Amino acid sequence: MFSGDFSTLKGIFEADLSKEHTTVYQIEGAMAKIATTPNPPYYAVIFTSLRTEGDHGYAEMADRMLDLATEQQGFLGFESARNELGITVSYWDSLEAISNWKKHSEHLIAQKLGHEIWYSKFKVRISKVERDYGI
Repeated sequence: MFSGDFSTLKGIFEADLSKEHTTVYQIEGAMAKIATTPNPPYYAVIFTSLRTEGDHGYAEMADRMLDLATEQQGFLGFESARNELGITVSYWDSLEAISNWKKHSEHLIAQKLGHEIWYSKFKVRISKVERDYGI
C-alpha cells in the first residue's frame, strides 16, 4: 500500500482509458506498476521465477529486455514484482506477437543466460484474458 505523501500523485494518473494502447504508471515512492490494457480479449505471458545468487549482468539485461519489448509490434504493457519469487506479466495483442517476441534474437540471448546463470527455476504461462476489471 502507498504510504507516501499523496501530493506526489498529482498528475500521475492522467489517462484516456479509451485508447487502444497501454500506459504503465509508476507511483512515486512506491514499488507498484499497473498496466492499463485495452478491452479484452488480449494475452498475458506470466513469467514466474526464482533467481540465483548475485546479479551477473541480470539488471542490465532486464532493463534492455523491457526497452526492447516495448518496441515490439503487439506489446501492450507489463507488471512486475520480485521478492524471493519474481512474477512478471507482459500483455500482448496476439499469440503471433508473443511468438515473435520469444524468437527475437536479443531475447534468445537473454533466455539462454537465464537458463545458464540467472534462474534456479522458472515457469512461463500464456493465457488469454477474457475479462478484466478494477479501479
